[in-house]
Amino acid sequence: MGHFAAIDFETANRQPNSACQLGVVIVDDWKIVAEYEWLIRPPRMFFSPLCMRVHGITPRDCMNQPTWEIIWQQAAPILAEHLILGHNVGFDASVLLNCCLHFGIAPPRNELQCTRLISKRAWPDRSGHGLAAVAERLGITFRHHNALEDARASALVAINAAKLNGCHSFQDLEESLGLVRGRFGFDQVRNPRTAKLTRETKQEIGNFRVEPRHYRSDGLPIKHAANRKASLLANAILNNCRDSKPLRDKSVVLINTLLGLDRSEAEDFLKALGANLQSSINMQTQYVIVGTNPISETDDSNENSGDKHREEVEKRKELGQPIYLISQRQLLAMIPSAMSIVLGEA
Repeated sequence: MGHFAAIDFETANRQPNSACQLGVVIVDDWKIVAEYEWLIRPPRMFFSPLCMRVHGITPRDCMNQPTWEIIWQQAAPILAEHLILGHNVGFDASVLLNCCLHFGIAPPRNELQCTRLISKRAWPDRSGHGLAAVAERLGITFRHHNALEDARASALVAINAAKLNGCHSFQDLEESLGLVRGRFGFDQVRNPRTAKLTRETKQEIGNFRVEPRHYRSDGLPIKHAANRKASLLANAILNNCRDSKPLRDKSVVLINTLLGLDRSEAEDFLKALGANLQSSINMQTQYVIVGTNPISETDDSNENSGDKHREEVEKRKELGQPIYLISQRQLLAMIPSAMSIVLGEA
């Protein structure tokens, strides 16, 4: 049945371990059955003016609140065994993971799903899929940027999508919309994603074409010819620069994927090049790589994907941070002979 936990974090500053508020909403059988809210004392009591303007939480509000390791003792049993849901859940999952890592706590193993992806597939003809815009269309009233209110709104978006599609379980909703879950890793978050198109089985969902998920009998996903070609291409590039590590010690954020690889394979590719992969942009980030969209793997289709990050990169550059936004083509130009290999000239 519809059984999940919707979460939302507010942070004191841009550091991903600076959580200052957590909201949790538990849903069972597509009904909200419990709600929880905590204020949190972040490790560093610096509250940026921008963050305070957004959520209104101040150092005075959190000065005498418990730190994350105490909050997690209460929240972990509540979230245990639940699918974790959120709007742009990658951000909230990154905050949760980084808070745990800061205090030496083992990260959770929950799976993840995103109501932004759900809203894009459930209502594909609508412009704007931010939480406020989606909530307004659905008649959901809430106080934006309060963690509990945002978590509740996210839960209601999923509930409305399930009603629209006549889904009895969350798995039914994911299958009907063509969504694949993400999960927590040991030191990073694997974000949820949309399923890819195959020639064998096509399914119309609004303006999108997606493939149902296919698995081998041992539970591993089937690799199609395109996936095998992408893996061979990545291995050829890595073999050619095995000793040079062109991204050694570079802190990198990857948007979308690379070379037609699965997201996890693209991350492994960057790590093999020496990159320190980050789940979100912060003060240590040196490169933001805008790769290819999983649905369409041409560079031109990803201009919009890069636009929303360009402003933040430019803002950070103005403040003196050495950070660069680069495309897949620019990344390949940094790797010895990579462009020649991709073009079949090597």
